[in-house]
Parts: sequence; C-alpha cells; structure tokens
Amino acid sequence: MYEFSLTNSITRTILALCRRSGWSRVHRAMIKVGGMRKINPELMSFVFTAITKDTPAEGAVLTVMTVPVTLYCYACGRTNHREDTQFLCPSCGSRNVQLLSGLEFNLEVLEVEF
Repeated sequence: MYEFSLTNSITRTILALCRRSGWSRVHRAMIKVGGMRKINPELMSFVFTAITKDTPAEGAVLTVMTVPVTLYCYACGRTNHREDTQFLCPSCGSRNVQLLSGLEFNLEVLEVEF
C-alpha cells in the first residue's frame, strides 16, 4: 500500500520533530502532495490515525492538500494543468514540456503543544 509508506514516512518525521523540540502533543498536520503521486487522501488520513496511536500525534488531524500536475510547454509557451500523468501539452500536443509541479511531498503545517 503506497499510502502507508508515504504516511509512515511523514509520521516518523513528525515524531522526530516532537522528540527534538520537546513538543508534548500534535494537534494537526497538513501535507502537500503532488498529483503525480496519485494518492488517496482519505486512506492517508486513516493510516495516520492508526499509526499514531499511543504517540504524541494520537488524535491529530492529517490534512492532505493535492497539488495539480502543471506543465510548461516550450512549443506553444502555455502553462497547463493536467488531470492525468501524461507529459503532453493539452493545448498543442507537444512532448516538449517541463514539469512545474506535481511531485511534491512536503510537511506544510504542524500545530503542536509544548
């Protein structure tokens, strides 16, 4: 399960930050995930709830923001969002594109208690 691996990774990071910073409790975590990762946000929240049991993050809410796949086309000069993961310009069909966003996996917000 891909979502378990990603959620476990972010949870380990959050718990390590808690240990280093002396935080006693995590109330909310918000992550930004690119559309190329094709994750299920509800499944990630479910996994987060399960793996944070008996940790400072137990009961915390995980919010997942999905970032669209954005391509810049060198052929026509347009920037477009895509719903799929094809590296084609939806305006002109060119393959001469650059990925601007869609691979993100970042911890954006962490609300904690000391």
